[in-house]
Amino acid sequence: MGNTLTLPPEARASQRARAFLARELAGQLAGDALATAQLLVSELVTNSVVHAASAVEVQWDRDDAHITVRVRDADTGPLVPTDPSGSNLQEGGRGLLLVDQLADAWGSEHHGGRKTVWFRLPTEAGGDLRADGVPLAVPATLSDEPTLRTAERRLSTLLLPLTMQQALTFEQQLGELLARVVQAVGAAGGQVRWAGSDRSLVSCGQTVDLPAHGVELVLASRPLGTLSVYGDGLDEEDRTFLQVAAQRLSLLAYEHGVVRAGDEREAELDYLSEATELMTTTISVGAGLTLLTQLVVPRLGDWAASYSVDDRGRAHRVAANHSREERADALAELLEADRELLAAVQRAAAGAPAQRLSATVTVSGQRSSVAVVPLVLRGRTLGVLVVGRPQPLDARGFASLLELSRRAGLAVDNARLHEEHTNAATALQAALLPPALPVVEGLQLAARYHSAAPGMLVGGDFYDAFELPDGSVVCAIGDVCGKGAEAASVTGMTRDLIRMLMRDGHELPAALQRLNRALIDDARSSRFCTVALARLSYVDAGLQASICLAGHPEPVLLRADGTTEVVGIPGDLLGVISDDLELTEFSVTLQPGDALVFFTDGITERRDGTRMFGQYGVQQTLRRVAGADAAILAQEVETAARSFVDTELRDDLALLVARHLPQAASHSATVTGKAG
Repeated sequence: MGNTLTLPPEARASQRARAFLARELAGQLAGDALATAQLLVSELVTNSVVHAASAVEVQWDRDDAHITVRVRDADTGPLVPTDPSGSNLQEGGRGLLLVDQLADAWGSEHHGGRKTVWFRLPTEAGGDLRADGVPLAVPATLSDEPTLRTAERRLSTLLLPLTMQQALTFEQQLGELLARVVQAVGAAGGQVRWAGSDRSLVSCGQTVDLPAHGVELVLASRPLGTLSVYGDGLDEEDRTFLQVAAQRLSLLAYEHGVVRAGDEREAELDYLSEATELMTTTISVGAGLTLLTQLVVPRLGDWAASYSVDDRGRAHRVAANHSREERADALAELLEADRELLAAVQRAAAGAPAQRLSATVTVSGQRSSVAVVPLVLRGRTLGVLVVGRPQPLDARGFASLLELSRRAGLAVDNARLHEEHTNAATALQAALLPPALPVVEGLQLAARYHSAAPGMLVGGDFYDAFELPDGSVVCAIGDVCGKGAEAASVTGMTRDLIRMLMRDGHELPAALQRLNRALIDDARSSRFCTVALARLSYVDAGLQASICLAGHPEPVLLRADGTTEVVGIPGDLLGVISDDLELTEFSVTLQPGDALVFFTDGITERRDGTRMFGQYGVQQTLRRVAGADAAILAQEVETAARSFVDTELRDDLALLVARHLPQAASHSATVTGKAG
């Protein structure tokens, strides 16, 4: 069993514990192990003094392979190693965490109101060992000179073992080196301050009521801070050692600054990359500007507001975000009322560069410095970002804000272009469909339409229904090859020509022949299309439907009793053959309660592997809802086709239903249509 040291709960307790182990274990532990033992006992004693506020006992013993060190104090409860980021210990607060990382084994014991924390380190073969664990290689002629040995031991204390460097943060390494310096010169305490700061970065031991000896920390003529030790009796050799120690601490600070700058730059690039990825996923200007304020807070500011800029250069607030939700209303009031801020926003919207307001603004009693940054792309101001924070952004932070704003400008412009494209496609698609279906006594009409890419591309499917002067009703449905602007132009021409030809009195086959010739003669387009054209006229036997098909699927006739059949004679498609087409008019009579259902191949060609919805799927669905209104028939067929496959639409779909109302319901005929 080794010796025991009893220490009062005072500031220098950890220093005395370190010196005790240095004396007791010299030659018994290798340099790295001895340095580790001193670090761990210093941490445990510090924790005991801070938390237990009782006398502390330090004891060691040895077996064949290990040295065990015990630190005993008043029992303050169970011990839990705590991560430094969440520690509540006052000085370091890392004792148990470091013990767990650096010791071979450790544990705690609780007996008779006393708590003991012990740790175990391996011994190595004896011999005269230097503090870094390397045998002293002193020339024989100087081997008896204590001054040389003392100087070498002192210098070696400034070298931290690799395992310790990996386990300690920068502040922890600085604190460990400070403790070693204080011990090496026999001082009572010490501290390190950064240049321009009155607060100690690290300190140890007693730092008041004692003479101070300070050395500047300087690197490349740049002052970094001050190393100070407190105590009496420092000689010239001690002061020289302090100069060397100051250089070592300066290099450590420089290394930390380089690493920290690299880490900060990497974190900044990660932030900008993630923010860019999020912003580029938005396809709405409003959503993009709202997301921007959420990305800025709290990383770059306590609060932020975003504005869109219209074609006349006027700013319109889109979103505001505060890190404290209870201040959101106060922020909104500020953004509406502060004249200087409003003027700065308007200047940015008009093309002014980024601004920092000279005066601060107040949000719920909190003063904020404000930066106003335009979102610009290709010389056009698309928006404005306003950021407020208690302290102004430094140069690095402001550069990050400018870069984020540049990327946000690109994202907002993409969203703006997408919105314009969507609005144009939606308007064009609506123009290609009838605004309303005709209201005809005894006839019920309903339609459904869905584009495979709503708002992106104008679909090629269309439908139409209109009344002729003789009281008959024309129903048309078709599918133009492809999508986009060219398909839209063919769709518009086809729909308009059908209306004109039928109103001019052409029969169904003749109208489709003329339409085919117009498509062939249009050199600007190579599109072809299919059309199902029908004319509904009242005759004595009921409602007669004359049908002519040009490459289009046959419609399904649903009888009032629930039976179904496909009707019509297939014919040639339009826009391919310049000669006369084979087109045949087919007639069928609709009795009261019967319905004629037209559709495009977007309905029948819904497929799941080898299965296809087909005309059979249409007939099966209609049989299930026989007798229902036209709108319900259209909706049920659409729903059945879309749910047949659990995927998004790959093709446009259109449905047109004409139902001969039963006699009792003829006086209340309804007409419905829906496009989506």
